[in-house]
Amino acid sequence: MNDLIKHFNLNVDLAVEARDLVRGDTGQEIQGVEEQVEQMEHIKITTITIKDPQAVQIMGKPIGTYVTIESPPLKINDPYVKDEIIEAIVKSMEILLNKRLSPQDTVLLIGLGNWHATADALGPKFIEYSPITRHYAQYAPEALVEGMRPVSAIAPGVLGITGLETYEVVKGIVDNVKPALLVVVDALAAQNVERIGNTIQMSNTGIQPGAGIGNAREALNEDSLGIPVVAIGCPTIVNAAIIAHQAVQRYCREEGAFFNDAQASNSVKEVLSFFGGSLQVTPKEIDDIIENTSRIIAMGVAQSLFPGISSEQLELYAT
Repeated sequence: MNDLIKHFNLNVDLAVEARDLVRGDTGQEIQGVEEQVEQMEHIKITTITIKDPQAVQIMGKPIGTYVTIESPPLKINDPYVKDEIIEAIVKSMEILLNKRLSPQDTVLLIGLGNWHATADALGPKFIEYSPITRHYAQYAPEALVEGMRPVSAIAPGVLGITGLETYEVVKGIVDNVKPALLVVVDALAAQNVERIGNTIQMSNTGIQPGAGIGNAREALNEDSLGIPVVAIGCPTIVNAAIIAHQAVQRYCREEGAFFNDAQASNSVKEVLSFFGGSLQVTPKEIDDIIENTSRIIAMGVAQSLFPGISSEQLELYAT
């Protein structure tokens, strides 16, 4: 599997998948990496902390904290599951920010992705359902509920539509608006089909747009922007090479046949050579996954940024 990922230049977006790939069948924890698991009624929360440079090299992830929320399929609009995920997002935001945000600080929300492609529209949809208040704070403060901070947002689109690199857009806004925190939401690529639409990852290490499909752009993180960055994402696609490889492996295991990883990888490469490894697959329910997930993430972030404000009041300020 590692050879396949390297050949097709695929980035492992999810920290839990990167850890599993490194640990393999041994199950032994990686030096410099800590893991905590919390099981709630409907969801599982895994917190992975990468603590030293050696672990960075092994995991291929920056030093920082990664929170993975695993739930039943997000295409199903279950109110009990929804409330539990929102609660987990609020709790995770507190962990990732570590008291670095004051009550009156301005926050900038960034929704990455292409609004014309459903599987890549998680970020723009997140912006659509998020409460935006900065203009009220400046021009009509009496229209805000007491305790609401200034929040602004943008969905900058993608290079092929705007002709602008995401970093250029975001950096310009950060330099002018001067927010204290950046929250970035983007669709991710999974290396396991079972994670599509039932996993949300949050981290305080920023994000590299396009990395999941081998088209990495300038990173949005604290080093490049000078402010804390919380990145949130949900896997919406998986590379066809990964699906083919996993299908062959499962068939061999269930039939008791010998599985040769190198031979299987070569066969997959040959079949997908016409696409250069860029064939990405998403489920037919992707519309529901994007709709429900974007609403859940938007409300989770909103309740974190506006503590004590009811969800009904927050929805009034959504764009």
